[in-house]
Amino acid sequence: MLRAVKNRFGSTDELGVFEMIQLGLRAVPNACEIFITEQPTDSEVLTGTAVTVLMDGSRTFLIEIQALCLCPSPIPTSSVDLQVNGIPPKRATMIKCVLIKQAGLKLQENAVFLNVVGGWKLAETAADLAVAAAICSSFMEFPIPKGVAFIGEVGLGGELRTVPRIEKRVNTVAKLGYRTCVVPKQAVKVLETEGLGNMTVIGCNNLKEVIHAIFITE
Repeated sequence: MLRAVKNRFGSTDELGVFEMIQLGLRAVPNACEIFITEQPTDSEVLTGTAVTVLMDGSRTFLIEIQALCLCPSPIPTSSVDLQVNGIPPKRATMIKCVLIKQAGLKLQENAVFLNVVGGWKLAETAADLAVAAAICSSFMEFPIPKGVAFIGEVGLGGELRTVPRIEKRVNTVAKLGYRTCVVPKQAVKVLETEGLGNMTVIGCNNLKEVIHAIFITE
């Protein structure tokens, strides 16, 4: 990744993505998906996996969040109750606690492992909802259908909050053929004027609504 720190006639918030081949460096044609792995539709592997959209400069990237819930914890010490890779530990702990208190998930006895695929380090809150969805998927043993993305910040009350440049994030998943995008309810009105094709935008006020919309099919 090559970042421009000064450009007199353009934005200084630009990021170039290149890969090394036999002939040298070349630009990655579709950098949005370089951190996404191909999975068969409705695969059991998708249990505990949720997709979100993060931004670096003016670029958008689809990122996979993985979660693994083990109950009861295989090692009876608090040090293994939550292990994270690529997610700020305090943020991950907060999301787990909100799921317990506000969404009613019985995660107290579970050891939770979280991972960001591709070695990405989360530095913004837009991935909060995907982290929560991945935990719910693993805990409930309910695979998230392929073609579903999650964008939004999670508050201490379990409420969902919108994030900067959500229109560009949602447009990215729409252009890549995603069928559904779950966002905070307050962002739906902003997205009404966007040409999102056949993609359905699901607006939710809180985590309970997300669970009922995605994980409860009755």
